[in-house]
Order: sequence, then structure tokens, then C-alpha cells
Amino acid sequence: MRWPTQEDALRLIIPLVYARRALTFGVLVVLTLWLGWHALNIQADAGFEKQIPLEHPYMQTFKEYEKAFGGANLISVALMHRDGDIYDADYLATLQRVTDEIFFLPGVDRSRVTSLFTPGVRYIEVVEGGFEGGDVVPRNYRPTPEMLEQVRRNVAKAGIIGRLVSADQSGAMVVGELLERDPTTGERLDYQWVAEELEKIRGRIESPHRWQYVLTEDHGPYQAGRVIATRYREPAGLKALADVIAERETVHEPVVAVPLDKLRVERSDNPLHDPALRVHIIGFAKIIGDVTDATLEVVGFFALALLMTWALLWAFCGSFRLSTLPLLAAIVAVIWEFGLLRLAGFGLDPFAILVPFLILSIGVSHGVQYINAWGNEVAENGRDSLEASLETFRRLAIPGTVAIITDVIGFATIALIQIDIVQEMAVNAALGMAAVIVTNKMMLPIVLSWVRVPDIEKFRRRQAQRVALGDRIWTRLVVFATRRGAVPTLLVSALLLAGASWKYQDLKIGDLQAGVPELRPDSRYNRDALTIGHQFHIGVDLMRVVAETHEYGCVDHEVMEAIDRYTWHILNTEGVQSAVSLPVIGKFVRAGWNEGNPKFQTLPQGEGALAQMVKPIPSSMGLANPDCSAMPVLIFTEDHRAETIQRLVDTTQAFNAELETRDRGPGTDDAELGTGDRGPGTDEPPVHFALASGNLGVMAATNEEIAAREIEVVLWVYAVLFVFIFLSFRSASSIVSIMGPLALCSMLTYAFMASVDIGMKSATLPVVALGVGIGVDDGIYLWSVLTAYLRAGNDLQSSWLQALRHTGKAVIFTSLALILSVSTWLMSGLQFQADMGLLLVFMFSSNLFGAVLLLPALAWLTVRPANYHRADAAAAAQ
Repeated sequence: MRWPTQEDALRLIIPLVYARRALTFGVLVVLTLWLGWHALNIQADAGFEKQIPLEHPYMQTFKEYEKAFGGANLISVALMHRDGDIYDADYLATLQRVTDEIFFLPGVDRSRVTSLFTPGVRYIEVVEGGFEGGDVVPRNYRPTPEMLEQVRRNVAKAGIIGRLVSADQSGAMVVGELLERDPTTGERLDYQWVAEELEKIRGRIESPHRWQYVLTEDHGPYQAGRVIATRYREPAGLKALADVIAERETVHEPVVAVPLDKLRVERSDNPLHDPALRVHIIGFAKIIGDVTDATLEVVGFFALALLMTWALLWAFCGSFRLSTLPLLAAIVAVIWEFGLLRLAGFGLDPFAILVPFLILSIGVSHGVQYINAWGNEVAENGRDSLEASLETFRRLAIPGTVAIITDVIGFATIALIQIDIVQEMAVNAALGMAAVIVTNKMMLPIVLSWVRVPDIEKFRRRQAQRVALGDRIWTRLVVFATRRGAVPTLLVSALLLAGASWKYQDLKIGDLQAGVPELRPDSRYNRDALTIGHQFHIGVDLMRVVAETHEYGCVDHEVMEAIDRYTWHILNTEGVQSAVSLPVIGKFVRAGWNEGNPKFQTLPQGEGALAQMVKPIPSSMGLANPDCSAMPVLIFTEDHRAETIQRLVDTTQAFNAELETRDRGPGTDDAELGTGDRGPGTDEPPVHFALASGNLGVMAATNEEIAAREIEVVLWVYAVLFVFIFLSFRSASSIVSIMGPLALCSMLTYAFMASVDIGMKSATLPVVALGVGIGVDDGIYLWSVLTAYLRAGNDLQSSWLQALRHTGKAVIFTSLALILSVSTWLMSGLQFQADMGLLLVFMFSSNLFGAVLLLPALAWLTVRPANYHRADAAAAAQ
């Protein structure tokens, strides 16, 4: 049976593209306009649960106890006094107003808003005849000196200093929990809107001025003279355009944009400004807001990268018209990507904002290859536009399409990681790459068949000058396809691979920075987080480990003793700031029953004494569910670095293993355990510590999911590459020569990430996949030309020279253009964009090294030209 050849495929495809060019192009233009309309309506689509691997065991624990103990999607607002303490009438009035604003903020679970002014925050004290308790801020609170002094005493008795009140009592915290979806409508929460409302809370306190947008004439539902928006930052430049949005009373009201010519901006003094106070805000919603606010800057850097790429293309092509075409084709691919994404029911997550640029980069790379080959056909072979386009299509359509299909499948394999945001980015990237096939392999060839070069002789002279200049470089690079150049290159590559493999062991899964890695360390958010971490003992990073046991476990000494021991172990784990559990608080209560004598800060044996100890602890502290079958241990850490989280996980798993050994080990009995057992016939430990809730629990699950799937994803990517390369070229040398540089690039990238403290996480996975995509594209293009000349009877060195002349210069130019353009990202105010810029610069550079230097060296090692000559002769005989 004869294998289908590229010629067979071309005989089917060429008529589809060229037979009725105008009709085909017209259909594609209509599709572009239709998808462009959908692209304009794409919405930001952030979600907390999208960041969570919901199938992970930790997250099943998280969802099981979410209603009982709360989730991890918190917002925290710290109101700090600059010079005094919180026991001030004006301060407490502002704190009460902030509490109300958080309480009535749409999307907030009102049952989980906590501050000094919420009823669940209570104090307990020992009085004659028993205990007495009440709200920290009495319900009959009035700003009198006597009442302020009573609040001071209640705060001291409530044990909330370091949690809701700062350690130096100069500030207090308001904490709320956000719901992912509106409980009445089921609609997803608009995080950007929540972030804007939080900034208004800050602005009303910190800004001495306010800017009100007043309608000068009727517009839509609003009448002239109405204040449609109030801002607490002076509008300036392009930011002013984004600010002219009518404020909504509820999150579900439609957004109404008002033209600038119908508005006047009035500046006035802010009546609520208090120079003695400052506000610090943290939480997932605020991160989304800050990242989204930087979108204009991100778009600006994209525009700068496009402008630089276009200028370099112009220098490369020698023609304004030709330099514009590959860029336009790549932009159209991004339009298709956005349109298809919206039709598939997705929005654009702020954390996936770099994916379109990755698609743009690959689109430009393929477009430059096509423009370069078309220009050679026109200038060197004297073909007209249609003939040049047809010949270029015959040469590049199949290898280019195979490269892009390989990219699509490579990106799709990322979806093996069971995290919605990662799977969404995989769909996003795969749709974008599919669009590149249409724009670069159909639209661009048709357009080039119509392009007319105004001065063909001038164009040929310029092409000849560039060829002559290039030959000076190519003749030097041919040495890498000879023994003299290949052997040192292979040795250096082997050393680099060994060093990278050794450094790979240092690659961390997860975040490696103390602050939010998406933002700069000196960003407002990270400074707020640092301040809250220093002022409050609880810090900003929380893990809830749930002690699961039988009903009424809080009156079982064995259970409470195990929880107490676990709390002690976790407190002595490096990176832990504080830890709270029911037995820890209960021991203080027991001491209170005995005039505060510290020797009574122990756990009693009897059920009655334990019941007396835990009964006064309010349920609002969230330390036990109603039947005491689940009791969380609240662990607050100094940061959320990957190693900190891993230490918590390791300590918890080791403690569970110890409990199982103590309870199940051969020869153990109650005397050895020091406690009674849970009941006749049971060999289960009395309690199991289930990981985990809180934002650190989410991070732990995410890190483990990525760690578990990372190797699987890489293996699938390379398996796909293996199959497609083999089907395309059917030789072992092609597999070794194309995949060898890719493997080296991947390992070098991992080593580089470990060296510059960039962790492997959901934000970096698509970029790493891009490195494989760019590398395989370059390798396939170069190898297709190389083998064509080998089959024509040329030796390896002359074949490699022709590959460099026809394809290599486009590979080198594209890599250099992309390196230069993404290097501008290093100046971005977003840390994750700067990190991705650094990573992409390295990856483009290493791919360039692999394609131009290592690939010919591997070809020298594996290729036997005589085999290609015989294969070509056999194919001709058939």
C-alpha cells in the first residue's frame, strides 16, 4: 500500500484555496467581520473557583465545610490610625461606616462579615457565679468617654488583639466573604466592579478631593444635572475615558457609558476625608481589580511590541506593503481567537491576558516565513504574484500546517490539568492556533496572489543585496553541519542538558514571592498586604485544617488532646505565624474558671469538665460545627511561598501517619497510647486532620495538581510531536534533529525558571508550551527545506546552506524581532508580565540557538544523504 504524500494532499487543497480566490477570500472576510463583532463583545471573566482544582481531595474538603466554616474568597479592609489608637469617637464612626459598606456590598455573604461592630464578635469574662459575655461594641453604643473605655476593656477581654484589632491597637479589620455567584440570580460575580467599590471605600477616607461627573444634557435614563459617577482620583489622560461609566446601584444593572461631550467634571472637597486614617485592602477581588486596571498598560506594551515588530519587518522585507501583511494576518488570527472564544461560551480571564500575544507571536512567525519565500520566488525566480504564491503554498503549506496542528494539540494537552483557568487557557490558545491556520495558510496566500510590486527591478536589487549580506552569515553557519562545528556544538549541548537537568531539581511548583506574584513588590496591594501582615498576628495567608472525628468530639479527651498536640506541632513549623484551635482557646477558658491560674491551662479528662470548658466559646469563632464532629485548626503563615505551604502539608500528613501508627500499630494498647480508644472493635485513629481550606489550602491543591500533571503534560506534548514529525518526514533523523533542540530548550527553560525564582504555575504553563510551539515551527520549516535539497542530490552542507537561505533567515529575523519586542515587557508595572517577558526572551533565544546551531549538528550526526537519494529515486520509480 502506498502512503499518501504531500503532493496528494496539495492536489486536494490547492483548488480549495486558489480555484475561486475571490469567493474564498470573500467568505473569509465575512467570517472575520462576524467573529470580530463577537470579539468586541467579549467580557472579562474572572472567577475565584476557576483558580481551584475542584476535583482535588483538598478542595473536596474545602467544599464540604465551606458553609460551616467559610471559604477562601475573602476581602479584608484594615482601617489604621496614623497617630492614635482605635478608641476614638471619629475612628469608630468611620469603622462602623466601613463595616456597613462592606456588609451591603453586593456579592458579600452578609452572615460572614466580621468587625468590631458585628454581633458575633463577643467577649467572655469570669464573674462571681460564672461567666458573663456580650458584644465587644455594645448595641447601645454611643461615642461617650465612658463607652469608649468600655470598648477598650471589652477588646482586651475578647482575645481579638492581633486578629480583628492590630497588635498595637492602632487599627481594626473588617473581613467579608464573597460568594462566587449571586444566590438569587445565579450570575457570576463581577469582580472588577467589586474592586471598584472597594477603592471607593478607600477614596472616601483618604482622598481630600472628589471628582463628580455631571450630565450637561439628558442621556438615556439620566436627566441633565445628575451626578452619574464620583471618583476619588483625578482623571488624567486615557484613564479619563475609562472612568465615564454611570455608577450602578446593583451589580446586575447594565453598564451605561456616557460620552465625554455630555459631561462636565466638578472637583470639590471630600466631606468624608480624614487625614488621620489610612486604609489597606487585600483579597482576590482586589487582585483582579488591580490586574484589570493595568490592562491599558498591557495593551500599550502589546502595541509597542507590534510597532517594533512591524518596523523590523519593513527593514527585513524592504517593502511597506509586504511588512504589513504578516502582522495583519496575525492580528486577524487574534480577532478570530476572541470571536471563537466568545462563541464557545468563554470570556477573557485577566490572568490569561498574555495568551493573545503568544498567538500573535506564532502568527507573525508563520507569516514571515510565507512573505520571505514569496519574495524569493518573485525576485530570484522571476515569477508573477500568483505563481509565486502557488509555489510558496506548495512548499510551505503542508509543513506549516503540520507545525500549527502540532501546536494546537500541544496547547490542548495543558487541559489535562484539572484547573478551570488552565483548561480555559488551553481552549483559548488552541482556538487561536486554529485561527492561524486559516489566516496564514488561506487568507495570506490569496492576498499575496494579488499583490503587485510597484518597481520590480528595485525590489529585486534590494532582495539581491539582502541575499548577498545574508550569504556572508550563512556560509559561516554551514560549519555547524560539518564535523568541525557539530562536535563542539553537541558537546556544549550535552553539558547544557546535564546542567539544566541538575538545576531542574530546584524548580518549585507555585509562588516563590512573599507578595502577590502578579503585582510588583512595591505595588499598592503588596504594600497593603505587608502592612496587614506586620500589624495583625493572623497575617493574610490562612490554611484551615479540619479535624474530623465522631459526634461530640469536643468532649472526648483523646480527640481534644490530639488536636492540641497537632496545634503545637504546626505552631513550631517554620513559616507559621500563629495557630488557633478549640482546645487552645478552651484551655484559656478553663484557666478563667480558676481565677486565671496558668496551671489550669490544661485539658481535663472528664466529659463534664470538657463541656464546661468549650461551652462559653462562641460559635462565631468558627472552631467547631454544631455537633463537634469537625473542628478546624486555623493556621496563619508569614507568606504563601511554595516551600511554606509544603511544610504545612508535610507536617499534617506526618501527624496523621503518626496517629494511625499509634492506633493501629501491633502490640499497642491504651496504656501505650496514653488515651482511651474510640469504641469497641475500632482500630481507626480518633481524629483525622483533613487538608485543607483557606487560601493556602487552595494553593496547596493547585501546586499538587500541577506537580502531578506536569510530567504527564510534557510527555503527551512530546508524544504528539513524535507522531506528527514521523508522519511528516518518516525518518529517525528528523525526530532526533527536530525534537533534540526542543528537549534542550525545555530543560534550559526549567533551569532558568529555577535560577530567577519563577515558579511553575497556571500562569507560566502556557508560556512554556509556547516555547515548544515556536521551536517545533522553526524545526519543521528548516527540516522540510533541508530534506528537499537532500532528495535533489545535494550533500548535507550545501542542503543546509539552502535551508538557511530560504528559511533560516526568516527564523533568525523572527526570533530577534520577538526578543526585542517582548524585552519591553520588563518595564511593565505588572510583575507577571515582566516575568513572562524575561521568560520569553530566554525561550526565544534558546530556540534560536537550537534551530540554527544544534539542529544541523544533530543532522550531521544522524543524516546519511545517500538514504535520501535512494528514497527519492524509489518514489520517482513509483
